[in-house]
Formats: sequence, structure tokens, C-alpha cells
Amino acid sequence: MVQTLANKNTTNKQYIHGDYDGDGVPNIDDKRPFDKSRKGSVNPEVSLSKTIRYVDQKRREAKKIAKPIAKKYGMQYRIKDTYSAINKAVRLSPGVTSDFIGLRKETIKREEAKKKWMLFNKQQNVPKSGQDNKYKTLAGTNNPYRAFHSNLMIKKFGAEAQFRTKKFGKLNDKMHTEYKKTGNTKRFIPFSKRLIRLGF
Repeated sequence: MVQTLANKNTTNKQYIHGDYDGDGVPNIDDKRPFDKSRKGSVNPEVSLSKTIRYVDQKRREAKKIAKPIAKKYGMQYRIKDTYSAINKAVRLSPGVTSDFIGLRKETIKREEAKKKWMLFNKQQNVPKSGQDNKYKTLAGTNNPYRAFHSNLMIKKFGAEAQFRTKKFGKLNDKMHTEYKKTGNTKRFIPFSKRLIRLGF
């Protein structure tokens, strides 16, 4: 939805999903929505334009379900509007999100990372349900990711603490980029297995 000029007749939909500078990035995601020479997203991994379109699609699907039920029983119905749905989804979680705060510690070897992780869990009183040793939980799967995770609340905010080796850190970062592009990380499995064997 290209719109090269914002004016008093610009609608909310054009403002959010439009593309003032015609660079292919929706206004709401564009770092510089009026400068075509400076193409770039506010967050390359997340699009608010796509999120809003997703909620709008869910609203259309919900209407198809609610309308016949309401008609059958002589009831009225409403579908929560997009702004309210997003607002409620965020506010329902007391910590905003489970990983609103992200913490990371990198070590050389796996045993050192594990010791740091266990000490952190003890000192922060992380419940067992919030502790995830991904060397164990992902063993036998096609997921090459490995690290030690802790999920906890820190002063009313959801937090995720990650403990990993530097070598796995580099691999995990490469996998993250690959996953965003292709949705597949299987080609990293042999290298992941090799790192595990070598104690990383």
C-alpha cells in the first residue's frame, strides 16, 4: 500500500500500513518513513504491521464463528477491536512478557556455564519449573540449540537468563538468522553434536 504523501485525508490504515517513501517497508515499521534512501526496519525480526494484520484476520475469523451462534440464540455479539486485543494480550501477563528482561552469560566450556547457571538459580530462587537445561530437554531432537535457561520474575518483570558457551553462542546466533530466513536449522545439527562432544 504505497502512499507517498501524508495529509489530513490520510486514514489510520494508510498511516500504519502505507509506505510514504515507497521503499517497501510499512510506515509503522520504517525507521525513516519519509526517506527512501534510508531503508530499514525499527526491528528487522518483528513487524507491527504484520502483527496488526494478523489480529485483524483473527477478528474476521471470530466474527464468522460468533455471528451464527448469536443469531441462533437471539443474542448480540461483539469482537474485541484490534487495539484492545493487543493491549489486553500485553497486559494479561504481569511481567509484560516472560522474557521482557533478557540476561546472558557466556563461558568457555559447558561445565562452567552450568555452574554459573546453577548458582544463579540458587541465588535468585528460580523455581524448578523455571529451569531448563536444553542439553537434556533438546537431546534426541532435531533442534541443534543448546544452552541453560532460567525463567523468573525480577521486580515484577518477566526475565529470561541464558547461560551458554561462546562457541554455542556463535552457532546459536547463526541458527537464529537462518531460522528467520528459512524456518529450518537442520544443517547445523552435525556442528552442534561436535560441540557437545567437545564439552561446549
